[in-house]
Amino acid sequence: MLKARRVKSGIAKMCKTGKERFMKFTEKLLKHPEFLRLQKRVQQMEQERIYCHHELSHALDVCRMAWMMYLEDRIQENLRDRSVAGTKNDFRIETKNDSGLDAVSKNKLETAESRKAEYVANLCEKKDQFYVTGLLHDIGRVAQYETGEHHSEAGMRIAEQLLSEIGYPVEWLKETLQIVGVHHGREEEKDESGTMEYYIRRADHLSRNCFLCDAADSCKWSDAERNQTIIWSVSYTH
Repeated sequence: MLKARRVKSGIAKMCKTGKERFMKFTEKLLKHPEFLRLQKRVQQMEQERIYCHHELSHALDVCRMAWMMYLEDRIQENLRDRSVAGTKNDFRIETKNDSGLDAVSKNKLETAESRKAEYVANLCEKKDQFYVTGLLHDIGRVAQYETGEHHSEAGMRIAEQLLSEIGYPVEWLKETLQIVGVHHGREEEKDESGTMEYYIRRADHLSRNCFLCDAADSCKWSDAERNQTIIWSVSYTH
């Protein structure tokens, strides 16, 4: 059996069934006592609120929408990239029985499988980062209600403490905290398209069903800012 195939099998197991490793930091955050306390507290504080809420259900909407938009844009890129299309054909080589393959074919197969395994591993890590960031984007809401401090500023401070306690990777920290601090802006800059910040901000906005809201008439969002329907477009950055 080829080494690359064993690597692929390990990655597939990690991404599909290995809960201890797949979405590792998201799982840790969802079990953190302070994170859970803040989620329950914001739900209590917004019980009588007639406008958009900011509890866990909204955070999960943002996570899921941001991740789907990111994946859809990656699909669009792959369809345009002929070299990636060629690589995809390499992945389709029959692997059930490689005993009849010559050395060149085996090397090609190993290269393709290794590349695919690396891609899947990176995708798993990226999803974990997206979800942790999405779950934390409104974490400062309780502080804003209690002290008046803007939720983005409070959120950065609270998020940094939570991320430190769950052992969040240092190389991911700056980007996640940056997004927590700026996500509330509803206008996305063209030069940020394709970044995690872009997708989180877009999802935060598009997740609101303004066309079904009973409080729309008194909402601070302008008519132009309100979502008049569900956005069905496949591509978000092009």
